[in-house]
Amino acid sequence: MNYDEMRAMEKTHCCAVCGGELVTIWDDEGNCYRLCCGQDHTHNGFQQKLSPQKALQRGKADEVIGPGAQKDLEERAKRSESALSLLPIADVATGQTLGIAEIGKLVLWAEEIGLTAHLGHVCLYHGKPYVTIDGYYYKNYKRKKPYRIGVRPMTDEERLLWQIGDKDLAYIAEPWDGETKLPTTGFGLVSADEREEKSSRAPGQFRAPVVHGHPQRMAEKRAEWQLLRKLIPLELKE
Repeated sequence: MNYDEMRAMEKTHCCAVCGGELVTIWDDEGNCYRLCCGQDHTHNGFQQKLSPQKALQRGKADEVIGPGAQKDLEERAKRSESALSLLPIADVATGQTLGIAEIGKLVLWAEEIGLTAHLGHVCLYHGKPYVTIDGYYYKNYKRKKPYRIGVRPMTDEERLLWQIGDKDLAYIAEPWDGETKLPTTGFGLVSADEREEKSSRAPGQFRAPVVHGHPQRMAEKRAEWQLLRKLIPLELKE
């Protein structure tokens, strides 16, 4: 097994002894790279990571998340047949597959701030939980008096001030509380380089197909996301 194959297995397999994450290390004695358990390098054997569905079927949720998690997730699945299949399954930035523990924690965190994970309200980005634009749309909708959001392209003066490239798309989101315009904005940018960047994993394809195909809408959504993040603290449950 070569180095790249070992790194790939880190995402799909775990230690067969303790279930811990795998790591690729340099073995001085063997003068080669070795795939091993990240918790204990002496553990032998690997096994494929369980999907959320398989983990529930085998009753493993309590072990990796905590007491009561198995029953909680089973009840959640009963309430919505599609809930498990719609849960976040990967880190949106790195593509790293999420384990059942990470998914479970994301589900519980979403509920704490009044959101629902399997409705696309939250995601994991570089290992940290974030509210998605759909989550903020929902938070705004649930307010007693939702903010009205307007989105527009940056003016020539604003583009010059912010040093925006000629081929970059830049938008500003502005809020209204009733008839009153609020003194804050959100900024969204999609650069020309980002639109045309090619995938390192799939030759001939774009790294971000949605950004390439819909750059204007992506810039608008980024502006809306930044604005709503400013306007709606996560602790607020209206």
